[in-house]
Amino acid sequence: MHAQLNRRQVLRAGAAVLALPWLESLARGQEAGPPQRIINVCTSFGLYGPSFFPKSAGREYESSEYLQVLGDLRDQFTVFSGISHPEIGGDHASEACFLTTAKHPTQPGFRNTVSMDVVASQHVAGATRFPLMTLSTQDGSPLSYTPTGAGIPALSRPSQIYANMFLAGGKNDVAKELDRLRRGRSMLDRMRERLAALSRTVSPYDQQQIADYTEAVRNLEKQLVAEEQWVHQPKPTVDYPQPNENYPSPFSDRSNSIGRARILMDLAKLAVQTDSTRVVSIFIKGMDEKPPIDGVSEGHHGLSHHGRNPEKIAQLKIIEKEKVTAFRDFLASLRDTREAGGSLLDSTQVLIGSNLGDASGHGTSNLPVLLAGGGYRHGQHIAGDVQNNTPLGKVFVNMLQRFGVETDQFGSGSGTINGLV
Repeated sequence: MHAQLNRRQVLRAGAAVLALPWLESLARGQEAGPPQRIINVCTSFGLYGPSFFPKSAGREYESSEYLQVLGDLRDQFTVFSGISHPEIGGDHASEACFLTTAKHPTQPGFRNTVSMDVVASQHVAGATRFPLMTLSTQDGSPLSYTPTGAGIPALSRPSQIYANMFLAGGKNDVAKELDRLRRGRSMLDRMRERLAALSRTVSPYDQQQIADYTEAVRNLEKQLVAEEQWVHQPKPTVDYPQPNENYPSPFSDRSNSIGRARILMDLAKLAVQTDSTRVVSIFIKGMDEKPPIDGVSEGHHGLSHHGRNPEKIAQLKIIEKEKVTAFRDFLASLRDTREAGGSLLDSTQVLIGSNLGDASGHGTSNLPVLLAGGGYRHGQHIAGDVQNNTPLGKVFVNMLQRFGVETDQFGSGSGTINGLV
């Protein structure tokens, strides 16, 4: 008979506990096994299609040049082709729609919609210190959007991300944080009262705008209450040094986007492994500069606009194979981390893809996408129609359902992907 334990008691053991994983003895009554997690990775300049997509469908497909890099992980992922978000267009503006499926981002008056990661995070709100972690290799446009279409700024400084998760402040720091949260709640209370008064004096259209904004304020209030409950709870300790932005860190070199992505993926793994969060999104921003990779003499952005020039394509493939190698190492680290008779990858859905298909022409159809982990029966290529693409939102429905969200629709996706079980 096991003694009754709770997570706070174990965490108080201090430095003796390193990267505390999900433990059966600490599971809540309704948790029959490790919790489901979601990690989304978007790389903004696409992946060269002829080197990414297999030529045949099904389970007997022959691995493409890039998929060969994933090697022994073949049975841990499903690769998709003939898939995209319908009616996106918008070239690089499509970044904002990768997790939302919202249409026509370049049109005047465009308003984004809620992103898949936010829907997932709302489902598990309060279960972890951070409902959602959205990260980026550079400052810029976000991947994550609230129900009212507001962008959630991504964190791009690894030292701060690490500190938020693992570094405990002193008593004065805790007191300041509590004061900040309580002042925030007080301000939101006053704002809600003023919005209610204003709503009685404006047009019906503006009333709807105020109603949407009031809902966002209400959600923020709930978030502040949840954060206040976590302030006094100790943070986990991990056997991983705090990263920084100083030389020779990749974050001291703007051109080293892949090195930055590796650090963010390491932090994402630690975040889900310690149950600091269950939803992470990572944006690998494209770079204009020449990356520090042997054999590459031009900037990444310029190479992505290769115009079918063989010399440019050859250099582009060097960059992208380096990136796929980083994905491979990340997935392997999740696979090799054991928990509850399985692996961390078994309980973590990892979506890897891009908002661009043919980046040379800013095309947004036929996106390179694969889904790893999460307990699916992988090892297959699900091929859609390259002329009439399957909505990527259908994959999002699969992911949300597996995460525990009861839905048959997300954005432009209605129902699930056939064969993804």
